[in-house]
Amino acid sequence: MEKNIEPPVSWRLRFRNDLHLVRKIWHCGMGLTMAFVYSVGLPKVLSVAILLAALTFFLLAEYARLKFPGLNRFAIKVMGPLMRTHEANQISGTPFYLGSVLLSIIVFSRPIAVLSILFLAIGDPVSSIFGILWGDKGIRFKNGKSLIGTAAGMGICAIITFCYLILTDVPVVSSACIALAGGLAGGGAEMIPLEIDDNFSIPLVSGITLWLAFLLFGV
Repeated sequence: MEKNIEPPVSWRLRFRNDLHLVRKIWHCGMGLTMAFVYSVGLPKVLSVAILLAALTFFLLAEYARLKFPGLNRFAIKVMGPLMRTHEANQISGTPFYLGSVLLSIIVFSRPIAVLSILFLAIGDPVSSIFGILWGDKGIRFKNGKSLIGTAAGMGICAIITFCYLILTDVPVVSSACIALAGGLAGGGAEMIPLEIDDNFSIPLVSGITLWLAFLLFGV
């Protein structure tokens, strides 16, 4: 039986050092949609049910395409622009993305869950883009991440946190302090030396950090 699927030549450049804007736009749009819908008041139980159904669907779809080479070839042909090369024969990042959002909504309060999702939707792509375009101009870490990319991720996550908290009437000083913690967590989560998909680690690490910061400042 055929074990591996060789991606088409036109799609054979989807490695971590590629800009891959289509994938980033897809992930950003998906995260922004989920964050917006949940932030405007979609009930938690309904949100969990929808995400659980979506996660189940994508897990079954991933199992099916990896089990049947013909189906995998079709999936690559249709979804290739959204996939990296190694995902041709491995589970893609989408289930990890949905799973992390689902757990964030289950575990954390609404503001923390929304911020964690925004970090994944915006902070991660910004960090990646800065790292790809300008990462070689500064320090690179052993895991391949760059100081410039990581700093960009921290900065955008801090800005997102501060703006969100100010809009929800949190005092400026508290907002600034929590934003600093959120920025460090959101941009630095991918530096954790564990073999965990970034789509999974960023919202959960950010959520835990924000939860502690919220407790400390009484938000």
